[in-house]
Amino acid sequence: MERKAVVGGIGKRNSTTFSSCVRNNPVKSNCHSPAAILKGLIILFRYYLDRIIDFIFSLFWDGKYEALPDLEKNFNFLAESATSLARKIKSRQLKSEDLVRACIERIKVVNPVINAVTDERFEEALKEACEVDMKIEEGPSVPFTAKESHQVAGLLNTLGIQARRYIRACTDAECVRLLREAGAIPLAVTNVPEINKWQETRNMVFGQTNNPYHPGRTCGGSSGGEAALSASFATPISLCNVYSIYSTTHETLPL
Repeated sequence: MERKAVVGGIGKRNSTTFSSCVRNNPVKSNCHSPAAILKGLIILFRYYLDRIIDFIFSLFWDGKYEALPDLEKNFNFLAESATSLARKIKSRQLKSEDLVRACIERIKVVNPVINAVTDERFEEALKEACEVDMKIEEGPSVPFTAKESHQVAGLLNTLGIQARRYIRACTDAECVRLLREAGAIPLAVTNVPEINKWQETRNMVFGQTNNPYHPGRTCGGSSGGEAALSASFATPISLCNVYSIYSTTHETLPL
């Protein structure tokens, strides 16, 4: 949806600039040069091509809409930040075991729709959470998930490649190790495109991860599994970069 808005903005912005260039500078400008005319035609062609493609694909994908179940009232705390949850655990307002169990239950509810999780360690996470509750003085513990390209010892590390579909990580990635040292508990690893290369999270091992707001839309990539799980209130901490692209008044788009 955002992509269509951005593309529309580009088409309108550049076509307006092109026409105003001709109107305001009929003699001095290069608006009538073959290069400027060709550029304007390419922009208009791309704009209408995207509109046509979006319409054709919407005939199929818009029918795939499926709303995610709302958070259950007793799991409303999953909408809070990780730091807020950590404070509650430290002050004994919330048990680490209850938080981990809530995340697990939420994952089981939303994953059939978004297809984000590729491997899990739910039983081990619950055991670790119980141990934390028994010695809370050492610090609170909050669960987290990681994209599958980040190694979590014992869990799959396929990178979405068929030839690696049975490969499991022997050690933790540095970011995972640091989170563990801080007391966080790994729950699962999530889907990525092949070797993190694409902007849509789809591969031949685990299939496609869907946007939680509209399963007929992309969740982006390469951290699509993490993004979808985080947006579903199924993980307090996710190793994921989130960004948006907005159209500007300039001819170049910001990254």
